[in-house]
Amino acid sequence: MEVSDMQALLDKARHLKQPERERTLFDIGARGYFENPTTDLLAFFLDPSAEHGFGSVVLNALLDCLPEPEQPSSDDGYLTRSPIREWMTSEQQRIDLVLESDRWVLAIENKIYHGFHNDFDHYGSDLKLRLSGQKSRRVLLAVLSPEGLAPNVDEWLGIGYADFLKQLRAAIGALYEQHGESKWLLFLREFVLHFENLTMADTLTNEQEQYVLEHLGDIDALTRAKNSALLNLRQRLQAGINDSLSDIGQSINVWQENWPVGPALRFAPEGWKGHSSVVIYLELEKSKQVWVQTYIDRRNGDLAQLAEKGFDCNQFDDHKVGKWQYNLYHGFLEMKWEAIEKAVANYLRGIIAMEKDWQREVAMESENGR
Repeated sequence: MEVSDMQALLDKARHLKQPERERTLFDIGARGYFENPTTDLLAFFLDPSAEHGFGSVVLNALLDCLPEPEQPSSDDGYLTRSPIREWMTSEQQRIDLVLESDRWVLAIENKIYHGFHNDFDHYGSDLKLRLSGQKSRRVLLAVLSPEGLAPNVDEWLGIGYADFLKQLRAAIGALYEQHGESKWLLFLREFVLHFENLTMADTLTNEQEQYVLEHLGDIDALTRAKNSALLNLRQRLQAGINDSLSDIGQSINVWQENWPVGPALRFAPEGWKGHSSVVIYLELEKSKQVWVQTYIDRRNGDLAQLAEKGFDCNQFDDHKVGKWQYNLYHGFLEMKWEAIEKAVANYLRGIIAMEKDWQREVAMESENGR
């Protein structure tokens, strides 16, 4: 397909763009993609003993989304302790959320933007090993994601956000009748709306649907061109960055993550543990704008210590402090790939220099623990 043909198709397809969805409290102040406290809020609403006063309503909405043979009975829809966030495995990896009853344990990986890159085999075996003294409890393993897909690993289940949010929508109506207006019900509604905005597909009008169906071939060609362009970009940047860092003997891996707000290429040193990486994020809503987002594991020190090590947050366009990492944002208004590649390579070089000693210790501890 020629560039002129692509441009003509894009011009005609602009009417397919959906109007903006209602903003939520979680959207305010966002710049690109950043870690937010939504999984913490999910854990809060899943806790029957929390001060929201909703009891097991949200917990049961989640359990009802499990395949019927795996669902705990209605009498078993309770927790014996508050949900555990970032449950630590024996290899210092973290499971997003673990729920415990005296009859079952449910581990949840919350996957909004990222693919199945976790060590799911290790997660499942470690949970069972650590709970070996609780043989009467079933261990359930689930990924909560927009598509409801499960990783290709035995015993892991998939829960779709569409199903979960549908259950929560129904629950909100019942809770409103029971409790009336409250701040916790407002937060629950905002939580549901936020995840609908992130995960639910837009609905086309009949006219838009007909246009798409009549141009399937052209759209497919454009989609393949997009995928090819991203693949070429990923390979070219990986080769260039590895060449730039050849003097330190550390290979860099890269993979693509398809965020709802745009494609992202994540670069990380091969074999690295923890939360440090560099992401190139191509923003869908702003043509030609690119963000280089550097994630620094908080084990490297506080912001003052990071500045001494070459990562001064004041030298970036923006920064945020996450639970496990610092997020540093460097914006490019144009796709100047040579400059972008150089920036990514420099940030990775800084990460490697800063972390090489404790990364080696973590690797040795992991090896000795096997």
